[in-house]
Amino acid sequence: MLSAFQRQKIEHLFRFYDQDKSGFIEAKDIDTIANRFAEEFRWRIGEEQDKKFRSLFRQVWRKLVLRFDENADEKVSPEEFLQAYTQNLSSEEAYQKNVFPFIEKLFPILDGDKDNAWTQKEFRRFYRCFGQSNEEADAAFEAMDLNGDGLLQQEEVFTHFRAFHLSESAEDIGNHFFGKLS
Repeated sequence: MLSAFQRQKIEHLFRFYDQDKSGFIEAKDIDTIANRFAEEFRWRIGEEQDKKFRSLFRQVWRKLVLRFDENADEKVSPEEFLQAYTQNLSSEEAYQKNVFPFIEKLFPILDGDKDNAWTQKEFRRFYRCFGQSNEEADAAFEAMDLNGDGLLQQEEVFTHFRAFHLSESAEDIGNHFFGKLS
């Protein structure tokens, strides 16, 4: 069972994915995000890197959420999303199996210089791909860059991502991973 605070964070995450603000997450929202990745990384749609990313993104999407589409309408409602995350965050094992692979596979794509860290510029790319502003990205990055070195090392990213999903403390820095909670 999700705590009230975790529920607030997952509702926030739902809005992060709901690109057209329709109140549902659908294939077109996932395609919008994938198209932004193609644009951001200058992949031509249909070329190898684009196809590889889209396949990965859809695979993670299906595993993470779409299997909870109870009425099989290819739309994920806020309630279905919460149900998915209730299951996906029910234990450390469930988190590792269902949620962690997303960031594990996404991290190297955004780590353009392959230094095992995200710069502020790389973090901005992540946010832009999800239709978020550079200002929102900068605020989140600065909150999570605890030592002020301008980098989020891979382990820091993984730690903050995990904290966003599993921490019940409102003070946890990882709560900033997907922007300011509304």
